Amino acid sequence: MRHFLQSFYHWYEAADTPGRRCSRSRVLLACLLMRFGGLRLGEVLLFDDFSDIDRQRSLVHVRGRWSRILPLPRPVLKRILELCEAPFNVRERGRLCRLDPAYVRRVFAVRAGEAGLEDVSPSCLRRFREQELLRQGVSLTAAGFFLGRREGEVGSEEKEQLENACRQWEYVHQTGRHNMVRGELRVLRKGEFSSDLEISTEGGTNFAVRCSTRSFMRLELEARKNVVAVVHSLQIQVLAQPCPEKNCLSAVVQDIVERGGEARVMLALKDDPQQRFCTILPQISVKTLKLFQNSPVWILIQPEDFTFRNAETAVPWEK
Repeated sequence: MRHFLQSFYHWYEAADTPGRRCSRSRVLLACLLMRFGGLRLGEVLLFDDFSDIDRQRSLVHVRGRWSRILPLPRPVLKRILELCEAPFNVRERGRLCRLDPAYVRRVFAVRAGEAGLEDVSPSCLRRFREQELLRQGVSLTAAGFFLGRREGEVGSEEKEQLENACRQWEYVHQTGRHNMVRGELRVLRKGEFSSDLEISTEGGTNFAVRCSTRSFMRLELEARKNVVAVVHSLQIQVLAQPCPEKNCLSAVVQDIVERGGEARVMLALKDDPQQRFCTILPQISVKTLKLFQNSPVWILIQPEDFTFRNAETAVPWEK
């Protein structure tokens, strides 16, 4: 799903005229509503970007037979509002989602191909959202309401589950200053579709990074340039033993904070203590790995899990 959304963002950002940016932002808006709101394609086409968004409470109103009001993660709603309120969309406000469904499906198929996937349809996004909610502890009743599979309202307990799932999503997708890698960039290989890079920190740690060549060109990356890359908490793996993969590094546990059924684990590299990471683990994993303060561990970060950020602001968002 992450690769699919990245393909969508690259396609949107590659638009070279206001007209194309408007057209592509409308399909991206539809994609975000299906990905995070679990809306059917028909429900997206009825969405009114003027009146169906409650920005104060981070809610969206879904029209149609299964009318409902759903919570969304705040960073996602912020991104949706940015798309709706972009200057090139002023003339289309209120009808941004009035799209040709065949065109939407066609764009989905092309973006899926770019991401190396056989097919991603609107129904696939709904199924993914359902599984995501269930993994977060949302009941079948609440998930059914969220996806519009049952009529009527749900109780306060189910609404609280959905709100907690959104807050949990925000929590685990934060990167924070700990998950930033700053350093000098080296270009190892620049291919037609992907590029292999390396970031050398001031502490002497080398991180292997892989990104699309399109992103490499769009971000104007070049050798010996100072860059900032971030990685999400859930993408940092904690291992009891080292492995031969790239970016498998020795680390030390600095702190463990438990909340609900999860634990936030703060880590510092053994040979580069200024480089710190925060990861989110199930409490059962904390027990299995026998983690405690100052215990030695190994961390693994896949090269493609890094995302470049502006070196000056370096404000992470999800994603």
